Amino acid sequence: MACIVAVIRRLTYSIKSLAASILTIAVLTSALYCQEELHGLLRKQKTASSLERIQALYLLKIGQVKTIQDVAVVVGRARVTVQRWLKDYQESGINGLLSMKKSPGRPAIISLQVREQLDKELEQSEGFTHL
Repeated sequence: MACIVAVIRRLTYSIKSLAASILTIAVLTSALYCQEELHGLLRKQKTASSLERIQALYLLKIGQVKTIQDVAVVVGRARVTVQRWLKDYQESGINGLLSMKKSPGRPAIISLQVREQLDKELEQSEGFTHL
């Protein structure tokens, strides 16, 4: 049983590596941006997250790194994160790569009814009189 689990783990790792290699090749062969354009984009980035995304793509394009795992190590991110960036780039170009998805945040703790009551209390000139 342990041998089967080990074989399955190796196969899973091989499949992930193959998928990453295919994605890397697809990104390298895409003619969306050349090295010079990416270098210019690197200089124009104003946020750290945009910079590291462009840097990841740039490092692959110039051949300084060979695999997505290598890119992940250089930029200090997880391999899966870099794969997601490159997939976004492949699907939507540079705009997809640089789009930042915002989290909806934590749900409100105070109910709408309580907030409305609070707003009503705050609108009164005397404020909280029954505390």
